[in-house]
Amino acid sequence: MKQLDSEFITSKNKQTVKIIRLYTLYDYDNAGNNLRFAEYTSDVTYPSSGGLLYPKFPITFQSITEHTGGEVDEVKIQISNVSREIEAYLQNPAYKFKGKKVTILYVFADKLNDVDCKYEETFYIDYYESDAKTVTFTLSSKLDVYEAKLPGRTVIRTHCSWIFKGEECKYAGAETACNRTLQRCRELGNTLNYGGFPAAGGKRMFV
Repeated sequence: MKQLDSEFITSKNKQTVKIIRLYTLYDYDNAGNNLRFAEYTSDVTYPSSGGLLYPKFPITFQSITEHTGGEVDEVKIQISNVSREIEAYLQNPAYKFKGKKVTILYVFADKLNDVDCKYEETFYIDYYESDAKTVTFTLSSKLDVYEAKLPGRTVIRTHCSWIFKGEECKYAGAETACNRTLQRCRELGNTLNYGGFPAAGGKRMFV
């Protein structure tokens, strides 16, 4: 596990130093595309000359677990869900977020062209949940998030997570569309295969 450099820790704790966190979520769509976010007041290009663009986004650390030896083991990041942009990705049954790689790059606002003045940590999505305001990701620094013995499921009360007429849905009738609600499933006589969780609370959970 990576150790936080003592000089970097000293610098980041100085009140006069402005550190920017740049987040990358890798292969979110299983097609090799990445999502990037900047925890900053404006878009950030890093390095500033010809580098990658990180659009500004309401994203923050919720908490961080750091061992006495300097090892960073787990973090939680919170992303605004007001626009539903992120949740739209989470609810897409074609995307599987558990185990996806996430990097957090720490850079200094006044040294965006100095590629040596940075620190990067790599994590993997272990768990995430959402409500009307936020999506919260719990990230592990270890790849053991893949050791779950059960397939990952999205716990959503109001909508089915199966692909219509797919293997889990099992509907084989003449209808060609489904809005994935329990009411529609009843209309199609397919409630035994409904992939939602009607008894769940209002918060969506992803495991």
